[in-house]
Amino acid sequence: MMHLILLVLSLSVLLIIVRKMVTVEMRQRPSNISDEEKHNAILLLWGIGIMFLLLFIPYQAWQLAGSSRGWDGALIMGSSLMGSVLIFFGSYCTIKGKRMKAQVPSI
Repeated sequence: MMHLILLVLSLSVLLIIVRKMVTVEMRQRPSNISDEEKHNAILLLWGIGIMFLLLFIPYQAWQLAGSSRGWDGALIMGSSLMGSVLIFFGSYCTIKGKRMKAQVPSI
């Protein structure tokens, strides 16, 4: 039961981090070097969180499926990794597309 809770929690945290990362990206572009360094450091920190979650989600799915060490365990790890990457890129594209569409002035 705990693995299911951690899996759902990590998926929701992944979506929250993606939303925050898009918010940071869509801010005004930095004007000087120190602001650009700060901007890139913030994006790097969000990226580290995403990388951790992209590895943690397949592990929790593997634990939830019974921790098999055979080919079925590899299949579970691989498919959940692909699923979490697809969720990440799908939500990133959707959120960024909505934000970019909102910034474009209407004619």
